Amino acid sequence: MDAFRRQVRRRALRLPPVLLAASLLAGCAAVETPAPTPGPVPRIAVTPWHAPQVLAWAQGYMDDFGPLPFDVEVVQAGVAHEGVRDGTYALAIGSLHPDENWFATPLGEEALGVVMGSGTGVRQVTRNQLAALFAGRTTNWSAIGGSDRPVLPIVPLPGDDVRDFVDRALMKGGAFASAARLVATPDQALALLQDDAGALLLLPLSALPPDLQTVRIDGLRPTVAGGPADNAYPLIAPRVALALEEPSGAIRDWLVWIQGEQRAGGD
Repeated sequence: MDAFRRQVRRRALRLPPVLLAASLLAGCAAVETPAPTPGPVPRIAVTPWHAPQVLAWAQGYMDDFGPLPFDVEVVQAGVAHEGVRDGTYALAIGSLHPDENWFATPLGEEALGVVMGSGTGVRQVTRNQLAALFAGRTTNWSAIGGSDRPVLPIVPLPGDDVRDFVDRALMKGGAFASAARLVATPDQALALLQDDAGALLLLPLSALPPDLQTVRIDGLRPTVAGGPADNAYPLIAPRVALALEEPSGAIRDWLVWIQGEQRAGGD
């Protein structure tokens, strides 16, 4: 019996070379190479009052080149800025200020139109009158020649990038009216405008519905959505794209496309 076992063991160890090679190949063929795991989709943040124009650019880019290889998300300015800092977002767009040594490139400007409710009886204002209306120093439209109706200022949330711009450009650091209604987005502002005939708000021209008209400031009216307005118009918010470093790949291609659209006169 021991001799038989030794013979079987020797035969098991002495496989012919051809059979041995076939056996090894069969073993290799059974192991499938796993497909590479795709990386996370880059995320781009845009602040609410710049979102209408930026989303229009995203749609235009998709129309030309197909699906976007990144996600565009509408978030508040503080979330956008902090998200770039901690790597959540590859890029942020708005009236934002980059940290030291960050990449930043201009993406045109956003003119803010003065929009009033249907019952104000006012067709134009001076810059000083507008500031007084938003500050609550003027509380009735009749004080500037309009209807006998209370003023309802509608302003973005504290910390919003466009609110910060209006604070510097119009309010000069003065407080907004304590009775002002706070909103997070242009859509929320428009909903309040429909509900109150004495409402007052500043709206990006890119978010202006076709049935609404803006009111002149010192005889000036903004004229271009998504690009530069009359340089004398007092409320033109800068739009900037910022990142930790200069973007590459698809995000860079999109930014170049946007700037090309602006040079060509597109929205």
